[in-house]
Amino acid sequence: MTYFRAKNRKVYALGETVLDLVSDDGLMFRAVPGGSMLNASVSLGRMGIDVELISEFGTDIAGDQIANFLSSNSVQSTYSFRHLNHCTSLSLAFLDKDRNASYSFYHDVPEEMPNSETPEFQNDDILLFGSFYAVKPNRRNYVLKLLQKAIKASAIIYYDLNIRKAHASKLDILMPSFLNNIAASTIVKGSDEDFFHLFGLSDAEAIYKKVSPYCKLLIITYGEKPMYIFTPKYNKIYNINEIKPVSTIGAGDNFNAGFIFGISTLDSATKNIDDFQPDEIDRIVGCGLAFATETCLSAENYISGNLEMDFWKKFI
Repeated sequence: MTYFRAKNRKVYALGETVLDLVSDDGLMFRAVPGGSMLNASVSLGRMGIDVELISEFGTDIAGDQIANFLSSNSVQSTYSFRHLNHCTSLSLAFLDKDRNASYSFYHDVPEEMPNSETPEFQNDDILLFGSFYAVKPNRRNYVLKLLQKAIKASAIIYYDLNIRKAHASKLDILMPSFLNNIAASTIVKGSDEDFFHLFGLSDAEAIYKKVSPYCKLLIITYGEKPMYIFTPKYNKIYNINEIKPVSTIGAGDNFNAGFIFGISTLDSATKNIDDFQPDEIDRIVGCGLAFATETCLSAENYISGNLEMDFWKKFI
């Protein structure tokens, strides 16, 4: 949308792509392109941000539909890999009475990631990554390659933990990868459940004390309860507006997208996120909350893109 002045930042989103099959009753399903990073990318593309999805999916009909969907929503996929002889991964999402989803995943991807071209990051760029893909052992070398290039370019790196219960039993093996991702990142976001799985901690101050030696800007969400933002200079609590959701699928993904949108359209000339002022952080968080809220009020996994000027103010 032309009245939002995007800076010269390109956003890269690294993660898994799936075809979401969403059901309200366990019998009838609707199909929507999904995956945490795809969801965020589509919302950013709809808001006029220069965004590139780095992912992998099949050369089947589902993969073709996803590729067309990305293109029609201004999401580039130059560095996404289309696997020959493999189907696009599926996610079955079952909504409960509160419109929260339980998932079953069905994957068909090669064990090893083929050698593929990777982007050359610039120091104004943003890399968004997270979920299990970020610590998946057979994708770890590829993730590290991208992280190293982003760090070398001094790009902003935003990491969303998004740990699922199914992966909690593997934390002993995956812990070095989690800590390495946190240490590589400019911004870390996680839910109270994420940090309880990871560190056995629920108190926000205790979590920040644990994370701050690795990363100084931390976002902690507590579902419908207030969320916490910690920075090197101050911390703040933000209330969550009460709504009646249609679906909560993509809510966290779109908070990430809104947060990144806020950074990308900030009037400040600073390139160092540590220098953002409290009112600038307010606007960035407000954008995240606005994106998340609109997604919850829709059956889609992304925002419509039809947001008015200063849309974020009613969330702060």
